[in-house]
Amino acid sequence: MSDLEATQIATTLLNHHCSFLDDRAWDEWLALYHTDAVYWVPAWRDETSETTDPNCEISQIYHAHKSALEERVARIRSGKSVTAMPLPRTTHFTTNVVAHRVMPNEIEVRANWMVQVYQARTTKQYVNFGHCELTLTQANDAWLIAKIIIHLKNDLIPALIDFYTL
Repeated sequence: MSDLEATQIATTLLNHHCSFLDDRAWDEWLALYHTDAVYWVPAWRDETSETTDPNCEISQIYHAHKSALEERVARIRSGKSVTAMPLPRTTHFTTNVVAHRVMPNEIEVRANWMVQVYQARTTKQYVNFGHCELTLTQANDAWLIAKIIIHLKNDLIPALIDFYTL
């Protein structure tokens, strides 16, 4: 597979990822993740460096398996996540998607992202932005996210973050 083909696969997957989050299509969003997927948002150690080990340093978010994402979705669906109710309206963007390591059943990707967030409860809006590193793996005939590291560049934001605002 060429780098161009790998970038097209990654771009399509990320476009679906964004649309599913904006549409709150949680099942479809979860289906993009491999069972053993890692979802990590490192914290900033200081102004120039992020934490590097989620097992012994603080993280904004860290889920070592897809089941933790499923639990988070179940909590939102149950209405028991009071800090998230009502859920904000979002528009997710990805750009500059580049496959930089391509193997037969694995693609490593970097992309920039931005999310416009509108809090209906407070009528405030803000933007989260950064870049992400993904490892995609081929399972059966589908490409799935095996690992995503989301680098949040503006970590001093006016609201709690969660997977749907990143």
